[in-house]
Amino acid sequence: MLLCRFAFYSRRTGIVADAQEEDRELLRILQAGLRNNPRHGLTGVLLVDGPHFVQVLEGPRSLLYPTLKRIESNPHHDDLVLTGYSEVGERMFDDWSVYVRTPPARLEGTPWIPNPQLATHGQVIETARRVCGVKAGVRQIRAADLPPENEGF
Repeated sequence: MLLCRFAFYSRRTGIVADAQEEDRELLRILQAGLRNNPRHGLTGVLLVDGPHFVQVLEGPRSLLYPTLKRIESNPHHDDLVLTGYSEVGERMFDDWSVYVRTPPARLEGTPWIPNPQLATHGQVIETARRVCGVKAGVRQIRAADLPPENEGF
């Protein structure tokens, strides 16, 4: 199996002002990712940074392109831009996680990637890797945060 990694950013649609509804929406996205990605051998990270999504996915080359097409048609994403695609020897991300930026007031409005349209593929990957190690100003949504499947949304 040829292991590959791609990264993209997109503009979020349907941003909700209510924090609880926002959490429910992000949990739905995480649940879909946890339902779809592991069974296809995909790992990675989704960064939620204000009006942007930044995502890195890793997995078999044959599955990444169909996954990108599915994400492209997802109504949560608009203006999706692929920053790059590379063959890799090993995974950088062992599972699939969502990180939401919750900066302190003095850093409000300072995004992880200030101009995603100017970011290189390497910069996007490095930002995602770095965010996974940050403890302050970041909230991780994990599988344990999800309600049981039979509770639905």
